[in-house]
Amino acid sequence: MSQIANRIILVEPEIPENVGFSVRAMSCFGWTDLAMVGPVPDLNSAAYRTATMGKDILSRAQSHPDLRSAFGEARTTIAFTRRPHRKGLVDVQRLAQMRLERPLALVFGRESIGLTSDEVLSCDIACRIPTVHETGSLNLGQAVAVVLTCLHELPPPPPPESGPGPAVAALREQWTESILQRAESYLHPARREAGRRHLSALLRRLRPSGEELRFLGALLERMNREPRERANH
Repeated sequence: MSQIANRIILVEPEIPENVGFSVRAMSCFGWTDLAMVGPVPDLNSAAYRTATMGKDILSRAQSHPDLRSAFGEARTTIAFTRRPHRKGLVDVQRLAQMRLERPLALVFGRESIGLTSDEVLSCDIACRIPTVHETGSLNLGQAVAVVLTCLHELPPPPPPESGPGPAVAALREQWTESILQRAESYLHPARREAGRRHLSALLRRLRPSGEELRFLGALLERMNREPRERANH
């Protein structure tokens, strides 16, 4: 079985040249899988001019309607942002020392506003590139290059396991949504939105197997059914 490649995801990039610079960095560090939320640059785009030896990566890039569909078969999804986030931010140097389950998906946001809070929340880890200025941020292509430099010396991955596949990923999302709906009435009314965000982040960081997800789904169904049955007696 061939190993699934690590992936770079660019969310609605606004400057074609930056897409090309990002792809150029990918080529330098051996990353070949590019996914984009939004349209992929056409052959006349300035992205091809700045991509240099990464043009083949750009030509194979996949377009997705939203971030979740762009994750593909990634086992660890990492959002890069300069803004403080309720999930807490891991410095990119620390990220390189963590035991990360692969394949990875590294997510970079728009040049103007970066990633939204919900987009960061949908990822397993939120990461930042420390700069001298608290509010300073790198150009998109620079950010991709810095991160790939930090991750270049990652230890080799363990022997490949069978990945979750799209079906298991969809099952996990259904399980997460089911728990969130059931927990709604137990959250403190004054902090319901914050509680929902915390629980969502926790559940989406878990990596149950397909068999475990089916067990949990059946258990949740029984938990939902029994109160209704008791109420009807």
